[in-house]
Amino acid sequence: MTEIIVIGAGGHARVVIAELRAGGHKFAGLVDADAALHGKALDGVPILGGDDVIDGHPPADIILANAIGNRRARIGDSALTIRRTLFERFVARGYRFASIISPAAFISPTAQLGHGCHIFAGAIVQPAAVIGANTIVNTGAQVDHDCVIGAHCHITPGAVVCGAVTLGDEVHVGAGAVIVHDVNVGARAMIGAGAVVVSDVAAGATVLGNPARPVRLK
Repeated sequence: MTEIIVIGAGGHARVVIAELRAGGHKFAGLVDADAALHGKALDGVPILGGDDVIDGHPPADIILANAIGNRRARIGDSALTIRRTLFERFVARGYRFASIISPAAFISPTAQLGHGCHIFAGAIVQPAAVIGANTIVNTGAQVDHDCVIGAHCHITPGAVVCGAVTLGDEVHVGAGAVIVHDVNVGARAMIGAGAVVVSDVAAGATVLGNPARPVRLK
């Protein structure tokens, strides 16, 4: 079995490691940009160094797992852009990313899952939904029928995306948020935790509240 190098050693990496272990995968190690973590371990997996460690492994010999998670994806931050940049850089060099599908998730046979997506425990992906590359459908999140979810998105724990919703690339949907049916959300929009989105959201906008309204970041 091809070994996996996990990129990122934060909280999201713990979930990635647990799901990969449940699937019987073996690890070559973790890498992280934080030099203070090098030589340590996360949940028994050694942190080998920075991203340059990957250069010592030909693309045919390993699979990568993108574990850059939500720690920096707060309002106005750019963790999803970091995930996208990292993913695109290594894909362009011929590396493959693991698609991590929890056995405790429900995924309709007619759903389409992109390269390197993460579908975690308790998540539901309903018929004819499309999940873009490198997107996270996190613990207990729901994506209903006929949704089109862009690449590099993060649908965080407990969020509900109702039927026929479209999300552009790099959309962050906060914990417990609800997006009602037939809504379009533009690329790089941020949906705050607990927000109820009842109308379209412009690209790059941040919306909060019930009903969700745009806010201006300081």
